[in-house]
Amino acid sequence: MAKDYEPEDPNELVAVAIPGGDLDQVLNGLVQEYLLMGWTEREIKFLFRSPNYGATHQIFRQMGEDQVNERIRDMAEQWRNGWLKTQETSQLKGDEQDA
Repeated sequence: MAKDYEPEDPNELVAVAIPGGDLDQVLNGLVQEYLLMGWTEREIKFLFRSPNYGATHQIFRQMGEDQVNERIRDMAEQWRNGWLKTQETSQLKGDEQDA
């Protein structure tokens, strides 16, 4: 059922910052999520550069363009080199040893 837009809708999703978070972990998690969805490095970088995306742009401003771009580049390279396969293989080997 479609719902009409209401400016004062109490159910509207709103992102809020939580103090004390680890920006490195947040950055890694976001980049990993978008890589898993098939986004390119260029698309992910745009997401961080654009002020229209508050959470990612805040990380971009706090960590700096060079650091964010380097992390995106490094994680994308790991992804291209079979990062998921390596993690799955390690996990399976650990499960076999536990059995």
